[in-house]
Amino acid sequence: MINHDNTTHSAGYRTIHSSPGQSAVGRWICLSAILMCLAGCGFQLKGSDAASSAQIEGMTLQLISSQPRSELTREVSRALSATGLMLLEEGDAMLTLSLQPEQFTQRNLSLTAQARAAELELTLFADFTLNQQASEQIDARATVTRQMLNDPRNVVGKTEEMRLLREEMRRDLADQIARRVSHSLGN
Repeated sequence: MINHDNTTHSAGYRTIHSSPGQSAVGRWICLSAILMCLAGCGFQLKGSDAASSAQIEGMTLQLISSQPRSELTREVSRALSATGLMLLEEGDAMLTLSLQPEQFTQRNLSLTAQARAAELELTLFADFTLNQQASEQIDARATVTRQMLNDPRNVVGKTEEMRLLREEMRRDLADQIARRVSHSLGN
């Protein structure tokens, strides 16, 4: 037996049917509640700090590198430009960032039964110094670490994988340096 109030009675069970418009409204309300909870707890995406990026927008920085044509210097320049800093080749810059060459190390984490490396830890780091006109100089080190499995029978594949990992690590290192510079300027 079907009633006109969208309920069905059969064998003692009662089922309530909702219209398609009601379920869409319910989903919208649920999604809105989740988004408000995330915003209320202070959640924000990595690198989306609008307050500090507004403070450094238009500031000038001179990047001094001991290896000016290196990939790390290129990546750091890209990352700093993305934060809103204006890079100057020479002249009166508000900030000076001195970048040392990157250092790459690898070590064995585990060995196979034949005493060959089964797993490697790759570390890429660079020291840098930030000089501001009105405050003390900041000396810091940025470090990125990755792990990779090693197949001793696939030397060509391992070499290519390591090259790709180093490129990714270099980008992460440059982004880390840019975040540290923008954070120290925001404080």
